[in-house]
Amino acid sequence: MTNKKSSKKKKFILFKNIGKFLYRIISSVYSVIDKLVITPVAKLLLLIQKPFTGSGRVLDRLLSNKSVLITLSLIIAIGSALSISQKSDIMMNNYAEVLYNQPVKALYNEEAYVIEGLPKTVDITLIGRRSALYLAKQSAKKEVTIDLRNLKPGSHTVPIKYTGPISNVEYKLNPSTSTVMVYEKMSVSKKVSKEILNEDKMDSKYAISNITFSRDEVYIKGAEYKLDEIAIVKALVDVSKITNPTVGTATLKEIPLVAYDEDGQKLDLEIVPKTLDASIEITSPSKEVPLKVIPEGNVVFGKAINQIALSRTKTTIYGTTKTLEKISYIPVNINVEGLDKNNEYTVNLSLPSGVREMSTKSVIVKVTLADVAEKTIDNVNIATKNLENGLTAQAASQADSVASIIVKGTKANIKDISVDNISAFVDLQGLGKGSHKVPVQVTGDDLKVSYTPKTTYVTIIIK
Repeated sequence: MTNKKSSKKKKFILFKNIGKFLYRIISSVYSVIDKLVITPVAKLLLLIQKPFTGSGRVLDRLLSNKSVLITLSLIIAIGSALSISQKSDIMMNNYAEVLYNQPVKALYNEEAYVIEGLPKTVDITLIGRRSALYLAKQSAKKEVTIDLRNLKPGSHTVPIKYTGPISNVEYKLNPSTSTVMVYEKMSVSKKVSKEILNEDKMDSKYAISNITFSRDEVYIKGAEYKLDEIAIVKALVDVSKITNPTVGTATLKEIPLVAYDEDGQKLDLEIVPKTLDASIEITSPSKEVPLKVIPEGNVVFGKAINQIALSRTKTTIYGTTKTLEKISYIPVNINVEGLDKNNEYTVNLSLPSGVREMSTKSVIVKVTLADVAEKTIDNVNIATKNLENGLTAQAASQADSVASIIVKGTKANIKDISVDNISAFVDLQGLGKGSHKVPVQVTGDDLKVSYTPKTTYVTIIIK
């Protein structure tokens, strides 16, 4: 019995504590509502009541009733909550999409003015419900415009405008304004020069000898300060666009023109006309020249080169006329150092500087050897080379003016060599006035033969 009474007592205390806790919570909530809602509303109603206090006591009784005040406060609170909920719902159901890089159309007199600082594109943000955004994107897009028609020369900040096709979609532009400079448009005439592009892509046998344009001068239009920067106007002649080039005259149409400043930077200016036509003369200068074998080094002691035979002795070279005039032969270099028996060489030919094409790419060189013989050729006159202007040179003595030359080769090759086939000289480059001892150098017509001066040094007096 004692345990049962104790258990009931504990339950009673527990329920009592829970009740007190709930009472405190309800009192606190009521206190907050009374403070934040009932009291402010009551004060508002009392203010409204004052003008009507003299006309009756019904309103006074109603407003003095606490239940009425609570009911009115709840109605106002619920209304406010619904209003906020509707606005929140509108905000939560709105979406945004961005149309990137939409072109901007500038409205101005292009013949009279130049505009700098115009944005080429803008981004348009669309805000609205999904259905409205879908319709906005499906509708024909209107132009993004910037109106400069009433502006005078100078700096201006101008709004960029866009009228969207759907009224319940909000459109925001980025950027929404632009700061531009307005200049009066001026013009100057300039001569046209040519720049040939991709000439290396043509058949190497051909060359461009002359280009004639449909006109020699063009007009350049733009801001005055930009026109002052023009250094040259070039027609960019792309010869790779000539179809099946052959010797003769070809025509290229719509050749673009470009204006450059003194640093070679392209200038953004209006050129009238924008392109030119041109007549292009194509030639194929060529020349047939011999192949000349040049042995390098010395064959084995006691032997000499007897014969050199080439699989091809001539070749045709292609290049400019000036280049061809300077070339008298094509060298074929072979290394014969220590050669002790007959040998055969395959030599790839190198293009000389300025030569674009050569009919022969490689040759076979056959070298045969025989026993060496030698003889001495006396009284070979010594010439001077590379003497500076304003100076004269002479040998210090008769012995210094001539040399004896030892020639070595096969008996057959040296048999007919004479003074006329040998050149002896001294190189005076860099030498000034005074007496100088200089080495004697020798060359000969037949490269199968070696030439060695007996007189290795001579004395030359420069005045």
